[in-house]
Amino acid sequence: MIKNICAVLILIIGSHVYGQQSPCLVKLPQISGQYSGECRKGLAHGKGVAQGIDRYDGDFFKGLPNGRGKYTWANGSYYEGEWKNGLREGFGKMVSGDSVVSGYWKADLFKGAKKLPSYTITLTRNVARYSVTKSVESGNGVLVKVMLGGNDNSEIEDLSLAYTSGTEYRNVGIYGIQNTTVPVDVTIRYRTWNQLHTAQYEAVFEVTILEPGTWKITLTNM
Repeated sequence: MIKNICAVLILIIGSHVYGQQSPCLVKLPQISGQYSGECRKGLAHGKGVAQGIDRYDGDFFKGLPNGRGKYTWANGSYYEGEWKNGLREGFGKMVSGDSVVSGYWKADLFKGAKKLPSYTITLTRNVARYSVTKSVESGNGVLVKVMLGGNDNSEIEDLSLAYTSGTEYRNVGIYGIQNTTVPVDVTIRYRTWNQLHTAQYEAVFEVTILEPGTWKITLTNM
């Protein structure tokens, strides 16, 4: 009986120790020496602390700093703020000796004390409503959809896209530009009837996209 209990305890303790020693990878070499914290599918994921040449204490996503956290370099300098895919991204504070820099970061580069807009509208004519939103799709480009009231606008004529980078493509009800580089200026021009089909007019919409990604522009006419 005692032997059986000891055997069970050994199995439980052994499995617990093995579980603690299971690998949990941190993808940044500078902090990949030791890790303690939450893990998913073999990668640091959630709250954790990673220590190597440098140290990071904060949120992880798929093995990389992502969310909010504090990164401390070997020389004592540190950054505390927002991260994305292992890079400083968003609002944060960088402290190096007596120097303190607070503001917004993009792709690990300091962009200034004020947040830069993702896009700017330069002209809108005969467009009742519009929306410019960033899509979850990968790549860089612009998708254009034209609505009449609450439905797809099948009354548009002579639609043209003018842009400073990328290549144009068209699908059913969707007009797009792919492989753009920012900043990219886009001018959308077309003719449309109103909902009552009593008048026709030209609509123009001009926008400058300042942030990489796939952007969806929806224009609504009445």
